[in-house]
Amino acid sequence: MVKKTYSDHMKNLSKDDVFHGLLGFGLFPDKLPPFLSSASFLDFCLTKLDKFFDKYEFGFIHYENTRNINIPRVLSIPNPIAYRNQCFQISENWDNLITHFDKNTQNDKHKISRIHIRKIQEENKIFYFGYDEEERQESSYDTIFEMSHKNYKLDDYPEPDLLIGSYLIVYADISNCFPSIYTHAIPWALVGKEQAKVSKSDNKQWYNKLDLSTRNLKNGETHGILIGPHSSNIISEIVLTRVDAALSKEEYKYIRSIDDYRCFVRSHEEGEKFLLSLSVELKKFGLILNNKKTEILKLPMAAREHWIRKINSFMPVREKS
Repeated sequence: MVKKTYSDHMKNLSKDDVFHGLLGFGLFPDKLPPFLSSASFLDFCLTKLDKFFDKYEFGFIHYENTRNINIPRVLSIPNPIAYRNQCFQISENWDNLITHFDKNTQNDKHKISRIHIRKIQEENKIFYFGYDEEERQESSYDTIFEMSHKNYKLDDYPEPDLLIGSYLIVYADISNCFPSIYTHAIPWALVGKEQAKVSKSDNKQWYNKLDLSTRNLKNGETHGILIGPHSSNIISEIVLTRVDAALSKEEYKYIRSIDDYRCFVRSHEEGEKFLLSLSVELKKFGLILNNKKTEILKLPMAAREHWIRKINSFMPVREKS
């Protein structure tokens, strides 16, 4: 079986696939009740020239979602025009982003990040109007991200191999990951901090356009990206794959699910070394570990506890009769 690389599925997406997938299916958070859709807004955007979207003020609204641990999580719905502009910058520079992801994952022995960007649901259909609404044509653009989506045949499942020879597992979590991502860290990750700072005033650079469009989702603020829109997962991957690239050089056996890390080690000392390395690399992008969610546990009990937590997250809550 040929090993799948991080960006294999991404390479099968054209820039139009990315734009339509993010804008038509990724505007609203997945945790919202599924009665909202942005497919018709995508239709509207496709009837307008790019310059039409240059004259709007931008912002977002909050939605508070209560998780199964009874702690509210603030999700956000961006201004649709601002979101369109960010999706446009991501899609127009999709080839540059593929190059970035390839460069930072080429030394991985397995797929470290468990985020998989690709077409997911072929049954989702939207319509393309074109500039002449009489020439309405059916298309099959699909969502390219789903939070709980997994396909082990396509994405591999490295955990059993990582368990071999390991005695402990390290759990680590980035503290307030999305709200802590500095938008200027996007150019830092893409071209390096030195080059990014030299060219920070050059609004023609593609990475600065991506930075600007991301800031506009939060009224021009540089601190934090929104939790909810699918585009935020691509933005976070731009930064976190740079962290992964540095950790891969030290040959740690770990996987990452967005901002949650599980590293398989032979000793407590190795586990502490991983946490130190991770902390150092995160700080380069203004991120820190959540000490409350950081622990080193013995195997196999730790693995068993992980699966129990995972199963419980899908178990329906039954009321007492």
